[in-house]
Amino acid sequence: MTATATAVARDPARRPLHGSIPGHDHGRPLVVDGVVGAVFLALGVLVWWHLWSDGFGGALPTGSLDVGAGVWWLAWVPHVLAQGGNPFFTRAMDFPAGVNVLANTSYLLVGLVLSPITVTAGPVAAYTVALVLAPALDAFVAYRVFRRYAPWAPGAFVGGLFYGFGPFVSTDLRFGHLNVTTLVLPPLALVVVDRLVRLRTGSPWRAGLWLGLLVVAQFFVSAEVLAMGVAVGACGVVIVALSGWRRFREGVPYTSRALGTALALVAVVLAFPLWWYVAGPRHFTGAVWADMTGLSASLQAFVVPHGALAGVVFLSGGNGDYLGIPVVVVLLAGVLRWRQDRTLCFAVGMAAVSAVLAMGTTLHVGRAATGVPLPAWPLLHLPLLSSIAASRFAAFVDLFAGFALALVLDHAWRSLSARRRARQRWWLAPSVVLVVACACLAPAALVAPWVYPAQRLPRPSVVSALRRLPAGTVVREYPVSTGTDGDALVWQARSGLSYRLTTGYAIVPGPDGRAATAPTNGPLGLVFAAAALGTLPARPATSLVDSVRAQAFAGGAQAVVVVTPSPGGTRLIALLTRALGEPAVSGGGALWLAPGARR
Repeated sequence: MTATATAVARDPARRPLHGSIPGHDHGRPLVVDGVVGAVFLALGVLVWWHLWSDGFGGALPTGSLDVGAGVWWLAWVPHVLAQGGNPFFTRAMDFPAGVNVLANTSYLLVGLVLSPITVTAGPVAAYTVALVLAPALDAFVAYRVFRRYAPWAPGAFVGGLFYGFGPFVSTDLRFGHLNVTTLVLPPLALVVVDRLVRLRTGSPWRAGLWLGLLVVAQFFVSAEVLAMGVAVGACGVVIVALSGWRRFREGVPYTSRALGTALALVAVVLAFPLWWYVAGPRHFTGAVWADMTGLSASLQAFVVPHGALAGVVFLSGGNGDYLGIPVVVVLLAGVLRWRQDRTLCFAVGMAAVSAVLAMGTTLHVGRAATGVPLPAWPLLHLPLLSSIAASRFAAFVDLFAGFALALVLDHAWRSLSARRRARQRWWLAPSVVLVVACACLAPAALVAPWVYPAQRLPRPSVVSALRRLPAGTVVREYPVSTGTDGDALVWQARSGLSYRLTTGYAIVPGPDGRAATAPTNGPLGLVFAAAALGTLPARPATSLVDSVRAQAFAGGAQAVVVVTPSPGGTRLIALLTRALGEPAVSGGGALWLAPGARR
């Protein structure tokens, strides 16, 4: 081994981002990468096994309205492209006011990529593919990135597995949150930022161009993840600068040119979308949720599988901040043992920084807020950042923890393999290391309900009649999407958005301009609410019947549909029949058309 190779082996922080480390054959053979990718894909299929219970595109995850909205957003992209409309605004839901698409979790880039599947097999099938691919691609991309620093493939595999199928992704994916579980871009950004801040190899303009493209792409997947990534990246730059100020200062010209290129590209491409997001039609002001403190991690959450605050469980379906005691112990022991590896120290340090940010503005111990302010307090009170759910910084905790885990396992394997006894027993080193890896990964299985539950998508016949209405028909539907389920959005999406809904499930400005998700009390709003609550009278007064008759087709509505079975659906049908006469279509509910409306 040459002197250069020896120096690199002793100090992994000097490892390049490209090419091979001298003295190490860690090229990425297609066979190894193919096997790793196949394993990740098989795991993605396995955890969503129940989605195939009624054939391809016949079932959806349970437990959240966000699933229906997710299917809807996938249908929106090919629909608006075919219509030649504005992809940033829609009146297909919440008619006639409409919805600001960019102010919602619309993940337009995901919808664009999956458009061929949406058009040919339907949005539910596309959503199924997205749910399966999200963790598999997250894990595979992380694996490829980690191998640039940790050549031992099994170690990089474990790190990628922890990132793609770890606590954060596995909990939020339970509710189908593709916007925060499609995390293929942050590992790539790690490589690019490392090049332009630390290594400074190659053209700064090219590095800046790649960074700008990643920022643009992430904006159209999740602005929330982008904002968190910028905050974490800024912390990482500060850590690199403080750990080697002289070398960092010498590279400022290179870094400045790269960042300038990235900013120029982002300014050109995102200027209009950003304006539309903050000031366009139907934008809102303030945080999405009034009190964000309940959406932060508690101190126990990192080591107790179900130690999350109630708000976090409601938002994500579980404790996405969990790491587990074995992971914490292995990473701390690794840092102490191989503290000369600056890359490992950086990865563990960034995992700790991300964990602090995940704890939000105030330290929570158990379920109680201590009142102790945390470093994230000023960050999460800035305009545009106040809507970040602090607990979701766990995505970056898992990224850096998986990175550090890959480095520790690589170190351990090389250290054990170098011993004479281990060389005589070739199986000893990998066996010991993989036992440690299993001990780290096993606790992560405690936080997700694997295999994820799913349910068959109902197909009421009355909904099929909606597809036969003239394109653009405005429909007032019960149950509304802001009720107990999002089936109304799924049915609309499966129709190719051929009709429009007076309600929806989206973030819109309320009466005071602040974010709201509930529909306004427009025509029939109170009647629908009473039906959902079970308070609709069995024998409604004549005044109520007259009011329903006057309001049923107000506000541009051309059809009213009640789908059953649904809470209060039977009484609502009886009321509407008294007010509007016999329905035009019956079966799985009832459909009434406005006078003069075409069928």
